[in-house]
Amino acid sequence: MILSRYLIFFFLLFTLLPLGVSAADFVVVVNKGNPVDSLERSEANNIFLGKKTFWRKGQGINIILQADGDVHRSFVSEILHKSPQQLLMHWKYLLFSGTGIPPKKVSDDQSVKDAVAANPGAIGYIDARQFDMTVKEVKIK
Repeated sequence: MILSRYLIFFFLLFTLLPLGVSAADFVVVVNKGNPVDSLERSEANNIFLGKKTFWRKGQGINIILQADGDVHRSFVSEILHKSPQQLLMHWKYLLFSGTGIPPKKVSDDQSVKDAVAANPGAIGYIDARQFDMTVKEVKIK
């Protein structure tokens, strides 16, 4: 009887565990008029951490972050190698030291697409399943 309870427990644990820890697939997006097609991972990191503030042709970069969610956590972890809390603290440090202004935060993928589509210098990230032709995907190498 005890053995069967353990078997059921472990079966449920290993069956349901992947649901809670699956990473969201994301794509980095820019305005359709932006000539950038790809970025090195380090360059994307520098952009989203405020270390690179201008595109190659001199136009200012406007970062659009998602406020929270699986896509935000996956992006921050994979591209920035930080937790969402570390990213927040990074931007607070830049703000209070006078060396940067935190990026705009929006609530969802559609808001990111709207903001990026309306701003030629904008960059953001969305769930890969929400990508459409209102924005342009940038490949991360």
